[in-house]
Amino acid sequence: MTDAPEGFAALFEQEFDRLARNLRAVDDAADDAVQEAFVQAFARWNRVGTLDDPAGWVRRVAVNRLLNVRRSRTRQQAAFERLAPRGGTEDAMSQPEVLQAVRCLPRQQRIAIALYYGRDLSVQEVADAMNISSGTVKSHLHAGRAALRELLEAPAHG
Repeated sequence: MTDAPEGFAALFEQEFDRLARNLRAVDDAADDAVQEAFVQAFARWNRVGTLDDPAGWVRRVAVNRLLNVRRSRTRQQAAFERLAPRGGTEDAMSQPEVLQAVRCLPRQQRIAIALYYGRDLSVQEVADAMNISSGTVKSHLHAGRAALRELLEAPAHG
């Protein structure tokens, strides 16, 4: 941290381990959340460093990141449960019939579904990765889910 702005290194040394340790009681993703908070603090240090409580800012960002991760997991689990064959408790995206159904989707829907549910990216992150608007991603996700529901609920022929 020899290139860190004045004050940042001290804040990092003083707060990182303690904050990560405390948040681990909430979620296993605590280390990543705290790391991301410090990355954001470093990038915005000209503003964050002038606050009355830079450590409080970092804590707030870390907690928000942790809450986002938990919400994302909840959303992903709900989607997997909707997509999973009846009685399935495994990760739906790893089930052969779900993978086969996803492969039947148009290319843009496949990519959106894979990034959003498989990689746990936000709508905006998917939009950035696909170089399209977030509204278009939402449209692809909606159409993809509807098609998957139809494909997975259709009686097997054979």
